[in-house]
Amino acid sequence: MNRRDEGSIAPAVPVLALVLLLLAGLVVDASRQLGERARAVAYAEEAARAGAAAVDLDAPDLELLPDGQVAARVNAYCTAAAAAGAPIVDPGNCFRGTTEVGDPQGRRIVVRTRVEVVQPATLLGIVGVHELRAAGEGRARPFEGTREEDAS
Repeated sequence: MNRRDEGSIAPAVPVLALVLLLLAGLVVDASRQLGERARAVAYAEEAARAGAAAVDLDAPDLELLPDGQVAARVNAYCTAAAAAGAPIVDPGNCFRGTTEVGDPQGRRIVVRTRVEVVQPATLLGIVGVHELRAAGEGRARPFEGTREEDAS
């Protein structure tokens, strides 16, 4: 070994350590963000179910109440979840509307929602990423009868 080669790896060690730390940060925080996305979808689906429960009981056929009342139920669910500790970014704005897409009879009774959650980053804070955001969408519709098979 040549004397000039001694210590030549020393400058590469901190760089390699930083690269390994960043890779670990990507793995840890990316997996946490995937988990948060699943959580956001779960909140969105529950909010959509809350909105789909706003059925007009006086209507001769299965019908939702007006969008304003459906939105109130959806946003009330999101606000209650946020008050209970859910990291929902804007709980008063979860409702996205109603549509007929997904209803076999073409009725405008499918409730659409979108929920965004935020989580503090673990290791990516080293490079300035301090929070991770994930969003999920949900859809739900009421059905007639006591079982899903009775809906048709």
